[in-house]
Amino acid sequence: MKISILTENTVYKRGLLGEHGLSLLIETEGSRYLFDTGQSDVFLHNAAKLQLPLQELDGVILSHGHYDHCGGMEKLPQQKKEVPVYIQKKAFEKKYTENFKTGELRYIGLEKTERWPQWAKIHKLQGGCNEISAGVYLLSEIPYITEFEPLPKGFWKDSEQSSSPELLADTMEDEQLLVMESEAGLCVFAGCAHPGMINCLRHVQSVFPNAHIHSLVAGMHLKGCGIERVQKTILALQEMKIDHIIPLHCTGIRAIAAIREALGSCCILAEAGKQIEL
Repeated sequence: MKISILTENTVYKRGLLGEHGLSLLIETEGSRYLFDTGQSDVFLHNAAKLQLPLQELDGVILSHGHYDHCGGMEKLPQQKKEVPVYIQKKAFEKKYTENFKTGELRYIGLEKTERWPQWAKIHKLQGGCNEISAGVYLLSEIPYITEFEPLPKGFWKDSEQSSSPELLADTMEDEQLLVMESEAGLCVFAGCAHPGMINCLRHVQSVFPNAHIHSLVAGMHLKGCGIERVQKTILALQEMKIDHIIPLHCTGIRAIAAIREALGSCCILAEAGKQIEL
C-alpha cells in the first residue's frame, strides 16, 4: 500500500503547499482512492508536483462534513468514467463551531455542493459498517465508550431537513473511518476522529474482533487537548500494539511530538508531499 499525502497542515519541501486540511491518495492492489480533498485546490497542486495523476480514481471518500476535508470537491479533475463518492448522509447537515471566548458561531460545513463534478456518483451512506469493495469498509456512528473521550464541545449542527433552524450539539455521527484489510492486518484511516481516537479504534475492534490493527493514519483532534488526555491516548495506543502510526492534521504539533517520543519509530512523522509505503 502506498499513501501519498496531498494536503496537510505542514509542508517542508520546495514547490509544495500546505493548508489546514487533509487529503490522501491511497493506492493498493490496483485501486486508487482519494481520502478527503482538503479545503481548496492545494491537493491538486501537490499531486501535480508529485507527478500523481488524479484522472483515474476508483473512489472518493469524504471522512465528514467539514470544509477542510470536502472543500476541494469542486476542484476535482475530469474522470474517464463515473466515480463513486462515499459520504455519510448526516455530513450534509449545516455545521458550526463556537468561539469559546466570544460565543460567536462560524460555519464550517459543506459549501457549493451544486458545483461538485457531474461524474461524481454520490453515495449518501446511512451509517454503520458499509463494505464498498472487497476488503474495504467505511465505519460511522462511533459510540462514546472511552471515559476520557466525551462528546466534543463547541460543535453545533442544524439538520438540512429542519424547517425552523434550531442548533443542536453535533455528536459527529457522520464521521466515517476507512478500514482496509491487508495481509499484515487492518489499515485504518481517520480524517479528524472527532468522537475520540480511542473511541474510533475500539469501534474498529468491535466490528473486527479478531483482527490486528496494522496501521493508523489519522487526524486525531488532540490539538488544544490537555496533557492528561494526550497521555491517556498514548497509553491506549501502546496497548493496541499498532505497527505504524501516522498522526496528521488536527493531531497538533505538541501531541504529535509526545506520540513520537513515547512510541519511537513506529510513529512516522509526515507532512504534505510525503509518500509512505506500508
